[in-house]
Amino acid sequence: MILAGKTVLITGGGTGIGRATAQRFAEEGADVWVAGRSRETLDETAAMIGAKCTVRVADVTEAARLEEVIDSMPALDVLVSNAAVSFAVESLVDPLEQWRKMIEVNLWGTVNACRAAGKRMVRDGRGGRIVIVSSILGELAEPGSTPYGMAKAAINQLARQLACEWAAHGILVNVVAPGFVLTPMSFASGVNELESEWCKQFFLNPERPRVPLLRPGTSEEIAEAILFFANPRNTYCTGVTLTIDGGLSIKF
Repeated sequence: MILAGKTVLITGGGTGIGRATAQRFAEEGADVWVAGRSRETLDETAAMIGAKCTVRVADVTEAARLEEVIDSMPALDVLVSNAAVSFAVESLVDPLEQWRKMIEVNLWGTVNACRAAGKRMVRDGRGGRIVIVSSILGELAEPGSTPYGMAKAAINQLARQLACEWAAHGILVNVVAPGFVLTPMSFASGVNELESEWCKQFFLNPERPRVPLLRPGTSEEIAEAILFFANPRNTYCTGVTLTIDGGLSIKF
């Protein structure tokens, strides 16, 4: 088990990619801590994992609360900064408050988690791994996703900067950037947008597929990539953004 004896914190650990990552890390022997806003979903994750999972209710926009959680941990070897929100924002129509909410969670929430983790790792003097969950929209563009894409592009650069600044402390910082993934965030009003007719025709049409693999990804597939970056055997890969999108971003 490659994470035996390691202690991990996963923000947004109650659903989707966060939950799948928590389960995968526990399988590899890690002591998993999951943080998020919903006690109910966090408890569901913990029930799936068992005794090796600790739950803490925390909002990533509250920096002091994240530091409190991290300071209460017996150790911190890996941070998976995964908490995020996603909703459509029309740039000329919707109020700036919608922009601010998106950026507050997706950018500043990531900054808060990384800074709190970095402080703990430097203080302990044992190095560590930080993995940030971003999106292909940090590199590409889509109507209705301007503030979301802005925030994701910013955290990609955040990872590169922190990888440079914290390398001397033995802290490796990397990013996974998923494309279309089947998670609760892909559902709107109870409808899975990835199974809608427009999505099938535009992205998964076998005659001219935007996604060469002809399917969305799964949370479990993203968790495997996160595990690679968290692996203590990964000792020379830092500042990297790994795109996991079934080939979507290579298509013209």
